[in-house]
Amino acid sequence: MEEETATFQHYGISPWEIEVIYDTLKRSFKVGEEQLEPDDPQYVSMIEIGLPKPFDELFFQVFTTESWFKIKGVIKDIKRRRGRKGLKAFLKFTGSCDNMPAMVFQLLAKGDRQFELSIEKLEYIVDIVAVQLRSIPAGTEEVWFSYDEISSKWSPSMAKVNDTNYFFKNNEWKAK
Repeated sequence: MEEETATFQHYGISPWEIEVIYDTLKRSFKVGEEQLEPDDPQYVSMIEIGLPKPFDELFFQVFTTESWFKIKGVIKDIKRRRGRKGLKAFLKFTGSCDNMPAMVFQLLAKGDRQFELSIEKLEYIVDIVAVQLRSIPAGTEEVWFSYDEISSKWSPSMAKVNDTNYFFKNNEWKAK
């Protein structure tokens, strides 16, 4: 069986931070790493981790709780060190063969506490996500989730179907 590959793209993070994330991902997957040029003046750092597993209970067994806590810890430390200068992070999970689309969780909160809350809640929403995805447009390939700082909840915000983006507002999906 061929080993699955995680992707790790970044800018504005230290060699030590790169090494910790890379080594943690390497425990479970092959890793394709790429340093990018900054693309957003609001953020001095960016991390995008593409995980070759669907977002479900099995992911946390394969990746291990220890590795998940290590990744979360490093991302939270990077955020604390950047402060208001900003870190944007994306955690991407592949879809599955049972019609589960790929999922992207955007960690964009500017405040340290809200950022920490958003990343801490991820492993607890596995069951809720399945319910949230019941209403997605047919043929959805990828769903983006955003963390609402007011309600302290993750919810779907955008679904990609072919070349059309649907946005979730007022409990319904609308094409733009």
